[in-house]
Amino acid sequence: MKHYRYSLDKSSKKFICPKCHKKTFVKFIDIETETYLQEEYGRCDRETNCGYFNTPTSEHINTFEKVTVSKPETSYHGLELVDKMYAEEPNSNNFTEFLKTKFTAEEVFTAMQKYFITDSNERWQGATVFWQIDNLEKVHAGKILHYNRQNGRRMKDENNKSSIDWIHSLLKKNKSIPEFNLSQCLFGLHLINENKTKTVALVESEKTAVIMSIFKPNYTWLATGSKSGLKYQFLKPIKDYRIIAFPDKGEYSDWFHMAEQLNKLGFKITVNDWLENSDYKTGTDIADVNLKEYKEPQNR
Repeated sequence: MKHYRYSLDKSSKKFICPKCHKKTFVKFIDIETETYLQEEYGRCDRETNCGYFNTPTSEHINTFEKVTVSKPETSYHGLELVDKMYAEEPNSNNFTEFLKTKFTAEEVFTAMQKYFITDSNERWQGATVFWQIDNLEKVHAGKILHYNRQNGRRMKDENNKSSIDWIHSLLKKNKSIPEFNLSQCLFGLHLINENKTKTVALVESEKTAVIMSIFKPNYTWLATGSKSGLKYQFLKPIKDYRIIAFPDKGEYSDWFHMAEQLNKLGFKITVNDWLENSDYKTGTDIADVNLKEYKEPQNR
């Protein structure tokens, strides 16, 4: 196996991006010396809005800012927090209310229970919490997203940025916890324990996974949470499963090449290209297609 001298910093530390000037920049590290490379080498997490990614070559070995790079211990939420939020909130968030216009109340309730969907009005009124719970029932994170209850689309702020936050960020702000070392996992990962023979269907959006679990319950629907989430560290727990990936329109090429690399490591990933070859606009996902063709609940 080929070993690389440089690697993106795997800690949660972020720097100012040289392009967009947001604190979303991950630096490259010299693995041999455990030091950061020059400021220009790294990747901005704002892939769509910025896209800055500059990789070092062998001759670029100047380093600075001597640091000891150690992976912080992963933090977890307690399952009791999920239970508490589920019991206290009425589960009438905007996302749930939107689903009720497309599916029966029973179907929506089952999906909400299955994925441990809860409400959070602390950040935005009617926001939804998508909990990342792994196959060992460890709660990695609570991702807060805000949807329009009429059309099911993500709400955006005055800068046209989608509304997103995290439960651990809210807990830190109100001083309920001192620190939190985030290490994400696939959304819905806890479901793989229910049926080890079921094919895993992988999508980008948590919303898509929930919706498709109602449309196509013969698959176990999981979400990467981002278009760059098709990576070994996330998919390792499902390595022995048959996997079908359903990328959003416009992301097929990237997911296909990532799947090729993972398959060389023993994965069994097929990337579905139907949406990519369709006439739907870029950014469309498989849930959008199914909802477009879907009838009202009473017609099911």
